[in-house]
Amino acid sequence: WAWLGDMELDDTLLGLGAAGIFPTPPLAVGFLVNAAHCAEQSSGDSAVTKASEMYREKRVFLDTFFRGLFFAVLDRYAKAGKSRGWVGDLTAEELARLGVAYGLTDELSEWIERVVDAQPSVLHLLLSGPLIGRGREVCQALRERLLDKTQIVFWTYAGSFNLTHSSEEDRQSLRDLFDSSPRVSMVETTLKSGSWLCDPSRPFWGQACPTAWTLEEAKTNAVGYDMSTDIQSVNMFLEEYSSTTDGAPKRGLRWIFQQIAEARGHEASELGVSALGARTTSVAQLLQELELRSLTTNLTAMVNPSSGSMGKVREALGAAEQAQLEAAHRKAVELLEALPGRGGGSSSAPGASVQEATRAAQAYAELYRGQHGDFHEAGCVECFPKDKPYSGPRLDKRCILRCMAQGQLQGGPTADLLVVLALLLHLRSIDPAVAAAAPSPARSAAGSAAEVEVPPVCCSLLCASNVLAGETSRMGQVPLCRSLPSETEALFRLQPGSATLPYALMTDLVPGTEMNEGAKRALAPLVDAAAIAAVFGARRLQQPPAPQPRGDFPELAAESGSPLVLPLIDEVHAAARCALQLH
Repeated sequence: WAWLGDMELDDTLLGLGAAGIFPTPPLAVGFLVNAAHCAEQSSGDSAVTKASEMYREKRVFLDTFFRGLFFAVLDRYAKAGKSRGWVGDLTAEELARLGVAYGLTDELSEWIERVVDAQPSVLHLLLSGPLIGRGREVCQALRERLLDKTQIVFWTYAGSFNLTHSSEEDRQSLRDLFDSSPRVSMVETTLKSGSWLCDPSRPFWGQACPTAWTLEEAKTNAVGYDMSTDIQSVNMFLEEYSSTTDGAPKRGLRWIFQQIAEARGHEASELGVSALGARTTSVAQLLQELELRSLTTNLTAMVNPSSGSMGKVREALGAAEQAQLEAAHRKAVELLEALPGRGGGSSSAPGASVQEATRAAQAYAELYRGQHGDFHEAGCVECFPKDKPYSGPRLDKRCILRCMAQGQLQGGPTADLLVVLALLLHLRSIDPAVAAAAPSPARSAAGSAAEVEVPPVCCSLLCASNVLAGETSRMGQVPLCRSLPSETEALFRLQPGSATLPYALMTDLVPGTEMNEGAKRALAPLVDAAAIAAVFGARRLQQPPAPQPRGDFPELAAESGSPLVLPLIDEVHAAARCALQLH
């Protein structure tokens, strides 16, 4: 397998999850350096560009979890127009010069060589970002240098951002690749209505989680309304929809990061705030910095008391609440600004702690609970009509407030995590041999994860935790991608998504499924497996004792022993053709 992603938090979870699901290391990791996120103009001179804070965050994800082993794929989507912001005005030459701001040179050709040289029987290619003007080169290389001997399966997330920052030539190149050979397949996922190839697109959660809710609908179906907003937060989704055990922590981002930190020998206790740009950032420090950065962004830009898009939400709360909102917001922001390392130490909040700032933000969020008691107004179409400045529907606003009120990291929408769910659900049917060869959870004695001696291909590290004792007794020696109970698998389907491209497949919730407590219980094993896969994948990608050449994961390559013989997936293609004919 190989990967092209733009390396945000959800991409990171995808890469870790894939490393925990596939039996071999990635052939190559490509960092899609989208200039719209990774570059910014100097405040003093718009002609001068520099690497953005978002770029630095992406690099920390790569350095912390993937040891900095990646190939840079620089942005070549020139003169794209206003949909890409200021970057849309740049010429090809101006985009090329941005590499200096990042300290990177373009390495797409090296990524291609690494993939082509392997000559796999089946290539699973994960795409979790926009193609930024590089689609033609990628597709041409795959068509001319691999397709005669290799079957290619794309696993993608088709978010609106990814599509906006991919040129029409990028998308046409994908279509041409699929037109050229039946040996190419794609499994698409999407949260809304976006699509690379499938037409019409089908959101992963189907009609069970619509993108627009009236207040009456929200009151009638509280579980469905909650999930529709919770999927706007990768952390809330993992915490609320994984299995729950009395006395055990929820399996959200904090649990995943702490499990990884313990496995690396780091302390899992609270650490001081660190500069996110440091290459030596520990997992625990990274988590705290992500929490603070997310909280700051949400307080100051997303749900601040002067937000134009939330005007009708404030109206629903009543005029008396506005003064309270402003006072509570001011206190929370002052405490955040007073934190060490953030220009803090103000006279109004000297020596503030993270806990104090979090509690103040919780108090501010609580003011939005509304007359129905669970932030109903903050997500319903009555308060977010389509016209500006409301630009509804906006389920993310309710999600942010719910996370803030619980003192939890939001972490952005689930997005690329859907690809992990798709792999867990469908890898076995797409490529039975690779699923059979995948690493397996193994039974192990209870104890601290950090104390267990872990063989390279065994996730006894995970199974040693008391938290996972019940899970591992069920999974036993079964690979993660073959561990799901039948009632979980029955929730989803995989079908052709295009009348003209029969190998473009979409996965979604079976029509007619209602998101109720029963469906949540059936869904939990899938969410559990995704969280476990991320921890296991991080363990497998851990820094080896000696430096290794860039792009290589040799300690994983040694795991596979004899070469894997991956079967062709003609049976799946035949089934797709049959389903298309029936359709």
